Amino acid sequence: MAVVLEQPASLDAQPAPPATRVLRAEGVRKVYRSGADEVDALRGVDLDVRAGEFVAVMGPSGSGKTTLLNCFSGLDSIDGGRVLIEGRSIHELPDAERTKHRAAAMGFVFQAFNLILVFTTVENVELPLLLAGTKEAEARRRAEETLARVGLGHRFRHRPTELSGGEQQRVAIARAVAGRPRIVWADEPTGNLDSEMAGSVMDLLSELHEEGLTLILVTHDNTVAARGTRLITVRDGRIVEDVALPATV
Repeated sequence: MAVVLEQPASLDAQPAPPATRVLRAEGVRKVYRSGADEVDALRGVDLDVRAGEFVAVMGPSGSGKTTLLNCFSGLDSIDGGRVLIEGRSIHELPDAERTKHRAAAMGFVFQAFNLILVFTTVENVELPLLLAGTKEAEARRRAEETLARVGLGHRFRHRPTELSGGEQQRVAIARAVAGRPRIVWADEPTGNLDSEMAGSVMDLLSELHEEGLTLILVTHDNTVAARGTRLITVRDGRIVEDVALPATV
């Protein structure tokens, strides 16, 4: 059995008061097993995130950044501790209810755009709304409205293969926010983009954050991380640094 080390206590960030807290993680552990071998991917991680924060998560390859995102969002199971999204312990929910809660409360943006190639942009954005039970007319209206909001009002009928990489990521962002989630998780959202397209995507995410979106973003890029209001550094499955970032001009 692998030894679990305690979370460092000397971090700068203070616990969020319950009234403003959107995420609370308490002693979260994740163990990957292969035969008799065990690897502690998360080692008793604690984290509070306030509504409206933009939290950038950095760390070396294999440090646990993506595992943290997957476990805290409920995409992956945990082996200890608990994660509360707006007070609900998501890993204690039945699978169907956890999936429904995730669809209603969260949005996701990944390095791979994960768009359905045979669907148009508007169909890609409205699909999660339809799956969540939104009526067809309302889902189409919100999809079109959100695409226009991200600068793709002229691309409703285009398919992903007819778009640039930056445009595809904007469709993915529109899909993530069309359901008006309380929190959006982004895993290396600029990883497949050149610097100009990456800057454009980050401008959009920063603008959405300024309008109140809570964003937790995993990145290896210091320039991307600097857009956040808070920087968390992960190493060996632990949060080793948690600091507020200065406002960018």
